[in-house]
Amino acid sequence: MLFLDVIVSNASYEEPTIISMERGWFIFVDLDAFYASVEILQHPELKETPMVVWMGSLQGRGVVSTASYEARKYGVHSGMPLRRAISLCPDLILVPAHHALYEEYSARVYALLKTFSERIQKVSIDEACLELAPHIEPEKMALAIQKAIKEKLGLPSTIGVASNKLVAKIACDLAKPNGVKVVPKGSEKIFLAPLPVEKIPEVGPATVKKLQTMGVITIDDLAKIPEQQLIERFGKRGRYFHLASLGIDLSPLELESKPRSMSREVTFNKDTKNLDLLIKELYSMSQTLAEDLKRQGLIAKTVFIKLRYSDFSTLLRQLTLTSPTQSPLEIASCGSLLLKANLQKDRAVRLIGLGVRNLIAKNKTKIEENKEEKN
Repeated sequence: MLFLDVIVSNASYEEPTIISMERGWFIFVDLDAFYASVEILQHPELKETPMVVWMGSLQGRGVVSTASYEARKYGVHSGMPLRRAISLCPDLILVPAHHALYEEYSARVYALLKTFSERIQKVSIDEACLELAPHIEPEKMALAIQKAIKEKLGLPSTIGVASNKLVAKIACDLAKPNGVKVVPKGSEKIFLAPLPVEKIPEVGPATVKKLQTMGVITIDDLAKIPEQQLIERFGKRGRYFHLASLGIDLSPLELESKPRSMSREVTFNKDTKNLDLLIKELYSMSQTLAEDLKRQGLIAKTVFIKLRYSDFSTLLRQLTLTSPTQSPLEIASCGSLLLKANLQKDRAVRLIGLGVRNLIAKNKTKIEENKEEKN
């Protein structure tokens, strides 16, 4: 796959020349009103109501973390003080934030997205960007991803597709909510031209004011400013602004390095105290973990379990092995030992997880392993 798409001359950066269209498609996924959407899954009666997920204190400095789209119609938005939000929408429903729950769903979305591509960057708790091969049908793939997130996890999402991360992100922002926007390769500059300059990531209110003094209102206006002039005004960011205005972004995905750990989790539809069911899930997850270890040529020195109870309190316990393994039976047996030793039988379990860490290459020598531990 060719990642160098432009030639930049020393004399001028005004109009880089496209020399290749072989770069893959970048698919930017944003989970719509993520915290609110997760809460609606737990409480379906909140669907299509003006509601917010809030943080802080109801008596003090409580703030809106996420607002449903129904609440946004009243002018309510993230970061707004709760008192202000309530004054705008007296019938506003207030739901306290449950961060452990959101992390849980974020991990499930990320795992689902990895089934579409191993080349994936987790941008934030509710955003990710995938890279797929140049020959795919971008709209068809985006719709398939969106459908999978909705059908398997119940979450709405918006997807932007383009030849680079920057344009895919902007396309995604414009398609909200629950939309798909594909920017054909070669049309990036035309697509961006009429948009307000603040649509470019990292162009905040202070930068907008400075650009306005230069006569810049739209991205097309920005594209007409010589790059050197932007560098003199904004330093290194000036070059970024220039290339962004042309729809150029050569930055690769920030991929995960070799995994330090692997894990799988299962959230039950109904909280359970059934030990046999919990053990059955551990054995099922151990098969998947063993397959992942074998595929990457790794063995694990530590096995751990994760238990989350009905009140969202979470327990983590681990066991270090005398001999590293990639055997599903050994992994499951260790998980079962940890479960039986630590499970509070009078409490119902919402989520169970099984994982391995302290991973090393299967063919690594003992000398190399000891050297790594000392470092």
